Amino acid sequence: MHQTLLKAIIVMVCIGALISIAQIWTIFLAWDVFFKALITLGILIVLAGFILVVKSDLGSHKKMKDENYLD
Repeated sequence: MHQTLLKAIIVMVCIGALISIAQIWTIFLAWDVFFKALITLGILIVLAGFILVVKSDLGSHKKMKDENYLD
């Protein structure tokens, strides 16, 4: 799960970079659609990162509890 989310974040960042480069060199999208697409990608990246951190934290918490470090 962690690897999938990390790969998804990397892919979304690459897509955002490619869209930005295409927009700079050509009029790939209308400017309002371009900004909406970038904002949407940003929100998805933050959400995937948040899920990645939460899953990691809960996994380490469970591991510590299983090894009797936590009550």
